[in-house]
Amino acid sequence: MVFSSFISVMRLLRFKRLFILSSWLLTFNATAQILQPHRFEHEQKNYDDYYHVISLREKGLALFRDKEKYKNNNKLWELVFLDTTLNKTATLELEILHRHRMLGYEIADDRLYFLFRTGETTKNDLALIEVSYAGKEIARYEVKPELDLRITHFIKAGDNFIFGGYVNNEAVIVLFEPETKNMKVIPGFFQKDTELVDLRTNQNQTFNTVLINRGLRGERKMIFRTFDSTGKQLLEDVIQIEEDMTLQTGITSALKREDLLVAGTWGDRNSKQSHGFYAVSVDPFSEQKIQYIDFGRLNHFVDFLKEKRASKIKENAKEDAKAGNDPSFTSYVMPFRIAENNSGFYLLAEVYNPSSTASMNGPYPYPNNPYGPYPYWPGGFYYPGLSRMYRPYMYGQQTNSTDVKTLATVLVSFDGNGQVKWDQSIKVEDINLPGVEQISDFTVTNEKAFLIYKKESELKVKTVVLGDDASTELTEKVKTLEDADVIRSEKESENGVRHWYKNSFYVWGYQTIKNATREDRVRDVFYINRVDLY
Repeated sequence: MVFSSFISVMRLLRFKRLFILSSWLLTFNATAQILQPHRFEHEQKNYDDYYHVISLREKGLALFRDKEKYKNNNKLWELVFLDTTLNKTATLELEILHRHRMLGYEIADDRLYFLFRTGETTKNDLALIEVSYAGKEIARYEVKPELDLRITHFIKAGDNFIFGGYVNNEAVIVLFEPETKNMKVIPGFFQKDTELVDLRTNQNQTFNTVLINRGLRGERKMIFRTFDSTGKQLLEDVIQIEEDMTLQTGITSALKREDLLVAGTWGDRNSKQSHGFYAVSVDPFSEQKIQYIDFGRLNHFVDFLKEKRASKIKENAKEDAKAGNDPSFTSYVMPFRIAENNSGFYLLAEVYNPSSTASMNGPYPYPNNPYGPYPYWPGGFYYPGLSRMYRPYMYGQQTNSTDVKTLATVLVSFDGNGQVKWDQSIKVEDINLPGVEQISDFTVTNEKAFLIYKKESELKVKTVVLGDDASTELTEKVKTLEDADVIRSEKESENGVRHWYKNSFYVWGYQTIKNATREDRVRDVFYINRVDLY
């Protein structure tokens, strides 16, 4: 009997050891390795304009800014090209007529295309400048729309440029052929109560448009179209929107897979807050329904809230769904990015709170943009995909005084049919911005999801092992050039982190650094760090 009890105790101890070991292995597997192998620094003077950072993926990065200097009565713009080790490979000064105003840029075929508006009103000419990654100006194009076009979207497909926007509050798509200098309006637009929510180039150089009709009940629908690079329509898919649903935002995938997906947020009509995410696969040959999921039925969306409140929201969500009621939980949510993978799609979104003034008196607190009240439809629905539209970072410039506090980053995985597979999130600590801006990013590799954002001079990383849902969070200082460097301060609103390529990210900002061993003991710098996550 004693021997039998001894054996039982030994088995129990072995089981506990195995349990502890397996738990440790899960935690170890979920812990990120953060490497910062390269850093770029440039001295920043008091009245220098801030740099814009453009990802060229495996080809490196491009930096551009207004130099606030003149040559031959023209304004000078500076372009700097870096490789993936953040070494400078080329520089270029562009002479731009002083009255020209930067609108946006596009990346295609190892070229950068900068779009300028040549006048001060909405009805004016445009200028396009083509630059190679080697830092050489290739060509300049004059674009003269005959329409009073307020541009909200700018892409390149094949050899041609496509502009999306509004004429008299009606959506329109205009195609410009640089070879012939011809412009043509693509038919099928100019529809009343219709918003252009996305215009995006596909991997095969076709392009997609997404319209949402916001008219009367029973008439509301999503209209998805794909065109070839000459503007010839290839397919159309008209998807009915349920009477009680309002689609607020929408982003399309880019045909890296064989199927196409549109995803975004939905809520009540005229509401600024959202009930949940939606997704719908594009199939013009069969009728498909939009897949809706409210935030409370996701596993990790409400993790940023206190545990008691989060549990109550999830419980109420189940009861609402069972009773067929609208979800009781709403939140301000902005989707920013769709990424495609072998089995489906990822959607990155951020949860935020506007100031009480913004939430009561106006539409979303938008980022600054050169289009006046756009890029959003007159009904107040923001287009989230304008990462390539220019935001003027001028020293001392007046900015939107609205404070937006980002609360969390959410990553949702959809299958090819738009059904949710899993979701993850990371709580964001006290980041306030003058408008709705993307502050985080992600990558998924080797069955791990990495979520990353930057708080002042610290990197915040959450790693999730997808099969086990085990996760860890890690904080690491932004690495400086020298061990003796001490970061004295960092600008809070002029920094960020973005996914670069594979498992690499780039982080940028403006720091004041003290180093007692250097001749210039205190230096103000613009910096970029490469960050690799494993």
